[in-house]
Amino acid sequence: MELIDVVNEDNEVIGTASRREVHQKRLPHRTVMFFVFSFDNRILVTKRSGEKEFFKGYWSVVLGGHVSAGLSYEEALVKEMREELGTTGDYVHLGNFVKELPEEVEHVSLFKVTVSPSNVELHPDEFQKGEFIPLKNIKDKLSKEKFLPETRDVLRILKKSVNTTHL
Repeated sequence: MELIDVVNEDNEVIGTASRREVHQKRLPHRTVMFFVFSFDNRILVTKRSGEKEFFKGYWSVVLGGHVSAGLSYEEALVKEMREELGTTGDYVHLGNFVKELPEEVEHVSLFKVTVSPSNVELHPDEFQKGEFIPLKNIKDKLSKEKFLPETRDVLRILKKSVNTTHL
C-alpha cells in the first residue's frame, strides 16, 4: 500500500495516509504534473484509460501522479516519468498551484519534460492512446475533445513560461 504525505495549506507535511484515505477524506496531498515535449517542440496529449479512478477516457496535456511519502517533487517526477513514459528526460520546473476539485485537494508542482518520442512507451494501464502534436494545434484539440478540468490552468502556466502565441 502506497503512503502519501498529507499536507497543510502551506504545503507542510502533517502526516501520511493511503491513497484511498486521502481521496475518501479529501485530505490535501502532493502531486506532480508534467508536460511532455519532443525536441521539435511537439506536445504529448494522452487519452486516459477507462480504468482510472477519476476522469476515465478524458484527454490530458499533462502526465503525473501522487508524491509518495518521503519523496521530493523532483524524485516523484522521475518516478512518474519512468512509470508512465518508460523513459526519463530533461526537465524544467514551471510553477506550483493548488488544485481543488470535489474529489480531492492537491498541491501540484508542474514541470516541462523533453524526451525523444521514439523512447516513449505509454503504460497501457494508464492510457488508451497518446500522440505528439504541434503546439499550434492544441486549441483545435481542446475544442473537439473532453480534457481534464485543470487543462486550461496548466496551459496558462505553460504560456507564461514559454514564448508562444499558440495557447
